[in-house]
Amino acid sequence: MDKNILRMGVKAYGAARRAQTPLRVIVELYDSVLCSVAHAKAACLEDNFENELTAVVRAANILQGLDGALNQQDAKAKPVADVLHAYYKTTIVQLHRAKQAKSPDSELRYSSVQRQVLAMREAFAAIAGVPSLMPQKEEKTA
Repeated sequence: MDKNILRMGVKAYGAARRAQTPLRVIVELYDSVLCSVAHAKAACLEDNFENELTAVVRAANILQGLDGALNQQDAKAKPVADVLHAYYKTTIVQLHRAKQAKSPDSELRYSSVQRQVLAMREAFAAIAGVPSLMPQKEEKTA
């Protein structure tokens, strides 16, 4: 019976994931990149090189996956795809440079990658209608 419950749960999770819009999935992928970069940064500070490398590879793989999904064939989409391709390529290079750097430079480099990914995540989140990760400014009343 437990296996049936597990299978039903997995099926329900799969159905829910398929119901997500592509933009929401992209935001979730950026969230995963942010988490991986944070793990890499923490592992670097702890001198845990194996965990740092694992986290860097995970973040780079997600970015490469996003890059591979770009629509380079459609003439209307190509200008945006070209910009995103350059962004992913640059971010992956910066991620690997952060891994190669020595502390405290590595910490600063990881922070820079986090800020860049967060900015892109926030742009996609605004389009997808996903809540921001940034603290919201309170409006002043007169």
